[in-house]
Amino acid sequence: MANDSSFLFAGIRFDRKKFGSDIARFQKKDSDNNSVNVWSAAEDESEKIRETVEEITASTKKRKRKGTSSETVEGFSVFRNSTSVTQSNDDEVRADEESVKLNKKKEQNRQLERDAIFRKKHNIHVSGYNVPSPLLNFDELKSRYKCQSYLLRNLKELGFREPTPIQRQAIPVLLHGRECFACAPTGSGKTFAFVCPMLMKLKAASKDGIRAVIICPTRELSAQTYRECKKLAKGKKFRIKFMTKHLARNAEFSKNPCDILISTPLRLRLAIKKKKVDLSRVEYLVLDESDKLFEPELFKQIDSVIKACSNPSIIRSLFSATLPDFVEDRARELMHDAVRVIVGRKNMASETIKQKLVFTGSEEGKLLAIRQSFAESLNPPVLVFVQSKERAKELYGELAFDNIRVDVIHSDLSQEERENAVDNFRAGKTWVLIATDVVARGMDFKGRSGRAGRTGEAITFYTEEDIPFLRNVANLMATSGCDVPSWFMELRKKKWKKHRPKRDSISTKPDL
Repeated sequence: MANDSSFLFAGIRFDRKKFGSDIARFQKKDSDNNSVNVWSAAEDESEKIRETVEEITASTKKRKRKGTSSETVEGFSVFRNSTSVTQSNDDEVRADEESVKLNKKKEQNRQLERDAIFRKKHNIHVSGYNVPSPLLNFDELKSRYKCQSYLLRNLKELGFREPTPIQRQAIPVLLHGRECFACAPTGSGKTFAFVCPMLMKLKAASKDGIRAVIICPTRELSAQTYRECKKLAKGKKFRIKFMTKHLARNAEFSKNPCDILISTPLRLRLAIKKKKVDLSRVEYLVLDESDKLFEPELFKQIDSVIKACSNPSIIRSLFSATLPDFVEDRARELMHDAVRVIVGRKNMASETIKQKLVFTGSEEGKLLAIRQSFAESLNPPVLVFVQSKERAKELYGELAFDNIRVDVIHSDLSQEERENAVDNFRAGKTWVLIATDVVARGMDFKGRSGRAGRTGEAITFYTEEDIPFLRNVANLMATSGCDVPSWFMELRKKKWKKHRPKRDSISTKPDL
């Protein structure tokens, strides 16, 4: 019936014009209601969407949390991605590296402390960057530096049991490829300290020209160094040559290969000038008794040799019994990143020698004092050092007829005469040998005082003219433990090089 109720209004016409305002009012209200309904539905739909999204998000987070907790076993996730694994490994590696570095640094510090204690025990003083540890014994030559058996065998045969202080420190320095200037007392083993690492570094004979050069201030010391090199190199075919006058004039080193060349500066300079030698490949240069080599009369010759050794990777070393300031300054100019090694104090006399000063009044008084000493107690061998070759000749002329087995050595003698004088003194045929301090520097005679720890006595004769120069002598004596009168220490210092005294003649022969 409800659907058929429209018949009730059949034939009725609704007057819209009459009720137009009322119709308009109701249509606006309906429109507002519809609008409200539309926006309400939109808000409801939006709210439903937001709730759905939040539910999905919450569900995802819950699943993730649930998955994480279920897949984690004792702190280790079997489903960790590759990035987190790599990061963890990197952290562990870095931690291990830091631990290794820390332990290494601690061990280095402990080694530095051990080295310092050992050096103090042996009176070794070093300066320079990253100085190698000293040798504890000769066995370390093999364990630390792979020394060949021939050299260790030769050391044993020559009677070497323990390294001397200069050998303990200078050998490791040179074996590490560092340049070195070293100062140690006479007879302390300096020659072996530079020959041993040289032989170890050269390893075997070569045909690449001159590989090593040793410069000595005198022919006698050069010959002695040559003999020591041959002894230490026994069993290896090293070509070791001593630059004699004949060799300097006639030898062509380009045709005759040489591993080690030993020479005085003048002879080597002449050979360079005549183009007999090529030093451009020299790997090792040693200046022995460098305090004498750097004196003005020899330095020009040394300078030309140094310039001829033009190999950029050359290793240079200086060895001496004293280290004056001018020598140290030159060493620092010449070398790069060098290590300084001093045994004892750099200008200290040997502690094994008893020293005393004797006042003689005049030059004639010195001659009388020498004769009196020989008459009271002559205990050969005796070395007498004088200031110049002229005084050496004069003193020899005075003592030659005193029934004393005396000989003299100076630069005016031929090489054969000088060699005979040295050989006779070594053999005991000569009791007294007169020489300049330059000629006898570094020479090893059986029984020579101060060398290899041998004891002895040194007497210095002085006159009134010598008193201004006694302060330097007194300082050396005091540092070596000798008793020195206090007034000596109050004297003003004078440099010997600038104020070298002019002395009267020793000779008592009348002038003709």
